Amino acid sequence: MSRWKPTLRLALGLLAASLLAPAALRAQGDGPRSQLLLPTGINVLAPAYLGLSGNLNFGQTILLPEAKIDSSVWVLTYTRAFSLGGRYAQFWINPIAGSIDGRGTFTDPRSGQRVTVNVSESGLADPVVSFKLGLVGAPALALPEFAKTPQEFQLSAFVSAALPWGDYDSDRLLNLGTNVLALRLGAPMVFPMGDPKAPFFLELFPSVAFYDDNDDPSGGASKREQDPLFMVESHLSHNFTPEFWASLDLRYRYGAETTTDGMDDDNSQDVLGGGVSFGYAFTRFLSMQASYGNVLTENDGTELEMVRVKLVLLF
Repeated sequence: MSRWKPTLRLALGLLAASLLAPAALRAQGDGPRSQLLLPTGINVLAPAYLGLSGNLNFGQTILLPEAKIDSSVWVLTYTRAFSLGGRYAQFWINPIAGSIDGRGTFTDPRSGQRVTVNVSESGLADPVVSFKLGLVGAPALALPEFAKTPQEFQLSAFVSAALPWGDYDSDRLLNLGTNVLALRLGAPMVFPMGDPKAPFFLELFPSVAFYDDNDDPSGGASKREQDPLFMVESHLSHNFTPEFWASLDLRYRYGAETTTDGMDDDNSQDVLGGGVSFGYAFTRFLSMQASYGNVLTENDGTELEMVRVKLVLLF
């Protein structure tokens, strides 16, 4: 396994240029370099904008095959790394707001009637909190030790919860909130490779999300259940300079079919998405990132196009 040892300048450049947060919107994946280690004691504040166009709900968890939905999403991320019993630990907090415009004609699974929808909503979405604990190759190090310690294969345990606190009204056909508690479990892995002065990182992140029942779903139903969503995300990123990196991104999603009042909604997901990302550090403490993603192949009718722009401030 490759072991590489960054200089202090390179370590600061990597930090400023590479930090992304676990996805508040899971269809987009967590993004490249979201699982790289941080020095303990470093705070990160990162506002981001996402423009989404496709046929998924605002939270990007439920496929609506006959819909056309445009979402504008604002996400604020705060994260900090610390030592927990000598192990690397990290938490994230993600408040989310935005707007959604949806249109389409649907078949009501209960009545068989066609229903036309044209909806615009704005407000707060479900906030997300996340936690990671290093298991292998993930020591808790302050910045001076971090810059001097060779990195190797890393394996961590990850847990995330989307809390049902967003704007929700069952009389609306589309909502920013979900009225559902979602719990995600994962095992992110990082493989550092190549020249320490221009490193490659291969990230592999398998995870599964579980959903509580919605006992007050929209459309006049009494109960909506949802199967688990299985995800595998992968990124291959490279530092062309200490300040600039680029990444090729892949993400696969399977499952998450909903059942409304005991009737299948025929919206199980089976889709492979891909994209590219870029990051640049203007200073040791300020950077910007941009990503573009689209559907590469699907067996479920998923349509999705994503643009993401983020600023990252270290302090």
